[in-house]
Amino acid sequence: MSISPLAVDAERRPRTGWRIVGYFVLWLAMYGVVLHLIAGSRPTVVSNVAAHLVLVGAAVGLTAVFRRFVDRRPWSDIGLVPPDRRQLTFVAGGFAAGTAVVGLWFAVQLALGTATVTGFEPAERGLAGTAGVLAAGLLYYVTSATVEELAFRGYVFQNLREALSVAWAVGVTGLLFASGHLLGGSAGPVHAAIGLADFVLFSCLMILTRLRTGALWTAISFHAAWNWAQDYVFGVGVAGEEDYHNALVHVRLDGPALLVGGPHNADTDLLTILLEAALIIGYWWCTRARKPVGVRS
Repeated sequence: MSISPLAVDAERRPRTGWRIVGYFVLWLAMYGVVLHLIAGSRPTVVSNVAAHLVLVGAAVGLTAVFRRFVDRRPWSDIGLVPPDRRQLTFVAGGFAAGTAVVGLWFAVQLALGTATVTGFEPAERGLAGTAGVLAAGLLYYVTSATVEELAFRGYVFQNLREALSVAWAVGVTGLLFASGHLLGGSAGPVHAAIGLADFVLFSCLMILTRLRTGALWTAISFHAAWNWAQDYVFGVGVAGEEDYHNALVHVRLDGPALLVGGPHNADTDLLTILLEAALIIGYWWCTRARKPVGVRS
């Protein structure tokens, strides 16, 4: 029996799974090569920013090549289109929301006594130096969020949506996104399960913003603000990686692991899960009158 029906579809394109696998093999190779050549084994803030600036261009190029020659579908369906005035409003809202949610998480931890402020970066680096670090960190996370959103909520979700129902496409995209963040982690099974739920919910929220706004810009700005606020403003860290120990606020987390997450890790705790669930419900309710746009079946 010929295996070609298992490998290609009626349009003689690689089937959805093979397209996604091929895309991620090259995406991961691109990611590794760029980070190795530019950031090196001991990356600094500057080298990380430079590497991720290059990654944005490389990711856009790789996705465009796949979209044109492998998927043979319009680039506009990916969601990374020139932002108009309306989209810029969504960008501002996404950034404000991402920063505010992390700020709320931090405020709750302070109120419960599970987070303690131990210092402030301006006292050590000065106002000008601190502003420079915050700006560099923001640029780093904007580029990082752009690359990830383009890959997961852009290329992967669009391909899955063309082959599956919305619910299945959302779920599988979330699991792929979570798997990529949890691989190589040191968390135990409980934190791994909470982390899995966190990243799946985060992915669902990002897809919801894409469906409601017709583009990836809200997801990019929210994602960038979330990570930036964690690592560079409140100093609570991001999943799977240490912060640069130069956040605006220096923080020590002491409390039940299910509440504060792993050491300097705000992504494996139940409070984050509750906040993300509330965000999804609230955003869905506030935008329920909008019809899904920007994603073709």
